[in-house]
Amino acid sequence: LDDYCVIPGAEFGQPLVNQVRMMLGSMSDGEISVSAYDTAWVALVPRLDDGDSPQFPATLQWILDNQLPDGSWGDAALFSAYDRITNTLACVVALTKWSLGPDKCIR
Repeated sequence: LDDYCVIPGAEFGQPLVNQVRMMLGSMSDGEISVSAYDTAWVALVPRLDDGDSPQFPATLQWILDNQLPDGSWGDAALFSAYDRITNTLACVVALTKWSLGPDKCIR
């Protein structure tokens, strides 16, 4: 069985495997990055007892507080047009639904 697990030349990839193991080992368990897209979707949930207000108002405050200087939402450390467009669209939809931050939506 061991003969089938040997991949010729695999020893050259070992430094990369070790590096990935170190990176994964240094990560906190269960920790994920904040996503403006997911936060915006949660912000769309209406209160169960009153459909005219959000169930999770703190999500809207997070959206208002985390707009990037260029007017978009997304990962400030890494630019991806797709990421920025989808995050920004979701945040604008959430703010518009609850009539909040019109100046943020225009920006």
